Amino acid sequence: MNLTTILIILVVLFVAVALFGGIFLYVYWWLIQRALPNLSGKQQVDGLSAPVQVLRDERGIPYIYAQNQADLLRAQGFVHAQDRLWQMEQNRRIASGRLSELFGVAALDVDRFSRIVGFRRAAEDELAALEPEEIAALEHYVAGINAYIRSRPGRLAPEFNLLRRQPELWTPLDVVAFSKLMGWSLSVNWESELVRLQLANQLDPLLAAELEPDYPPTNPAITEALGEKSMRLVSTAGLLLSQYDQLKQWMGPSGPNQGSNSWVIGPKSSTGGRAILCNDPHLSLTMPSVWYENHLHCPELQVSGASFAGGPGVIIGHNEHIAWGITNAFVDVQDLYIERAHPDKPHHFAYGDNWEEARVIEEQIVVRRQTKPHVEQVVITRHGPLIDRLVSQGAGGNADTPLALRWQGHQPGHLLRGILGINRAQTWGEFDTALADWSAPALNFVFADVDGNIGYRLAGDIPIRGAGLGLVPAPGWTDEYEWAGVIPHAELPSLFNPPSGMIVTANNKITGDDYPHFLGVESYPGWRARRIEEMLREKRRHNLRNMEQIQLDTASHYAAELAPILAAHQSTDPYVNIGVNLLRNWSHTMEKDSAAALVFHYTLLHLLEMTFGDKLGPATKGFLGGTLSPLFIISGFVHRAETRLLEILRENEESRWYADAKTGRQRSRDELIGEALQQAVRRIRKEVNPTPRNWAWGRMHQIRYGHPMGSVRILRGFFNRGPFPISGDGTTPNQTSFAPELPPGLAQVVASYRQIYDVGDWDNARAITTSGQSGHPLSPNYADQIPMWLEGNYHPMPWTREAVEAIAIHRLRLE
Repeated sequence: MNLTTILIILVVLFVAVALFGGIFLYVYWWLIQRALPNLSGKQQVDGLSAPVQVLRDERGIPYIYAQNQADLLRAQGFVHAQDRLWQMEQNRRIASGRLSELFGVAALDVDRFSRIVGFRRAAEDELAALEPEEIAALEHYVAGINAYIRSRPGRLAPEFNLLRRQPELWTPLDVVAFSKLMGWSLSVNWESELVRLQLANQLDPLLAAELEPDYPPTNPAITEALGEKSMRLVSTAGLLLSQYDQLKQWMGPSGPNQGSNSWVIGPKSSTGGRAILCNDPHLSLTMPSVWYENHLHCPELQVSGASFAGGPGVIIGHNEHIAWGITNAFVDVQDLYIERAHPDKPHHFAYGDNWEEARVIEEQIVVRRQTKPHVEQVVITRHGPLIDRLVSQGAGGNADTPLALRWQGHQPGHLLRGILGINRAQTWGEFDTALADWSAPALNFVFADVDGNIGYRLAGDIPIRGAGLGLVPAPGWTDEYEWAGVIPHAELPSLFNPPSGMIVTANNKITGDDYPHFLGVESYPGWRARRIEEMLREKRRHNLRNMEQIQLDTASHYAAELAPILAAHQSTDPYVNIGVNLLRNWSHTMEKDSAAALVFHYTLLHLLEMTFGDKLGPATKGFLGGTLSPLFIISGFVHRAETRLLEILRENEESRWYADAKTGRQRSRDELIGEALQQAVRRIRKEVNPTPRNWAWGRMHQIRYGHPMGSVRILRGFFNRGPFPISGDGTTPNQTSFAPELPPGLAQVVASYRQIYDVGDWDNARAITTSGQSGHPLSPNYADQIPMWLEGNYHPMPWTREAVEAIAIHRLRLE
């Protein structure tokens, strides 16, 4: 090789390195690093009437001090935009059906969904019904967001730079539309009705009803409050049998999981003589976290806790007098109606003796890199939009069956007034009055105050139905199945200072069957609630460390009931015997290093497939807890199949459900379990490790923090984190739910935020989110809470100004 060739090679290498370095520097600095906000110093903010101070601790949590509420809300909007403007933009676009403008045809189905369901249309109706105080609060909040947008053109968030798009200014309508989106994300009944529609098409009514499990009698209802068991008379299958029968007549011939924990104990059960309130809402794992921690202070409003970036106020937290937490109530606020179309007139549907013309809207969806917008025709009957175009032919019976969606969230409410009322409340009475304005989603609220009172209230607008229960689609051509208003707030279930001195909510059954209003059947089976109550009963008095242990607990009562049935099997296969012995000697905890937990879940998934999956056809995915949309992974059928499987295995040595659907071969219970165990250990040896000593639940059960920009290979290291092995499953207090399919995939739903309050000792408040405060990938607060969350640690969330000043490391003055 001569000198000239060497020089050419060196020049080429130098140019390549320089080019790569230039590209890296451009992406790293110009597109990403430059967007980091200023957290200290002074900042001009248009519209402020007086200076505002924003102190931040080492976690980047802002403590905002203003001289009036208007400036406080402006400052909250400003700091939300500083840290989370891209997340806010993404959620705004989902709610408005405008993701395709950024991501092209890949996001079109999400936009079609949003336009058809009509989050923004519902927001327009609600905005028109709001009172001046609510409008003013929204305007102050969006003024802060817009002040930040105007102050840093081209330096707002790396995602905007990478996509070469800048955000539009915000309006109050954007905030209300986002609230509608969040309300929808916690509502599940519409998909449950579609699953039951599939079951009705696949099975006869008796078999379809037989698949519905009863609520386990040993598991608690919320309003029992660790006291006497309430009336349990109603069989879910019995409720549904008549519904399935009617559905067959109306139709004619046909061709993951979100939840939460919260509990509160009174002064007599705490070592400090004060009430203790705990909450850990379980939501989809996102990057950044869905929650944004903040402390808000002005003469009219002092409150601390978790907010949503994109909305004013605090959703979960405390003020000087009270603390509160929430869990999803899983009540039924959605119904599907089968509409009868006119044979000749388009968009006319029968109602009574007449034909009513539906409202037709043409939604123009701009799609990136396409010359023409996608036109989505939305047809809205008296009951709501037709959604049959969202559902595949196999998901709903006849392809030409018009299905209309009625959702309580389509009705105007006063959610913001409720949020601000809760934030200001000083007593149980004021708190309960504020909850009367909480419209959607329907939630369980737990309460505690500095005087030692504890309470519970179900809050939200829950429809009262005429005929039917809303469990399956109803005929839309008669008035028999119309809604007759909502349950009055005073009649919603509540508790105040129950004799037990404890209240637990974990998405479990709310009331006994003697409650006069029907709330639905989508509540979780109560395994988490039972374990939490058990741990609370174990000690006479609890401290904050005990509360942490409950939030992090990985014991499963479901596994404790099913595993002995599996462990009774005898086999000649040495690896099956190893699996059986692991189950026999297991403590039923879902620790990430547990081999028994791995065997249990692989066997359970095989049992579900062999018992139900090969017999239900297109209904299988929904019955096992799957969902139609990857965006909304909450399902009303989560854990229902597992609970029904346990009932069948416990009660029947022989069952029609044990048969092999492909061959027709009948199996006994023991034969079914033996085949499931054999298939389970075979797959574990193939997919995890051939050697049993290397089996561990955490080898398959993991979490990964994924960001939309992380799907691009060169950006993955900037935006994504993980994967990390994790303990728990969907039935443990430390919930880490995964999709019910083989092999077990990434956990999708986790404790998105944990808070523990020694009520009154506010400087001792502790909390943690899944990732960090900032949405900027190069911020030190982008992922700094991940190690703490994984290890079960918490950070302090002080209350008094003195305590806040002691931990403040950033000081920003807004002028």
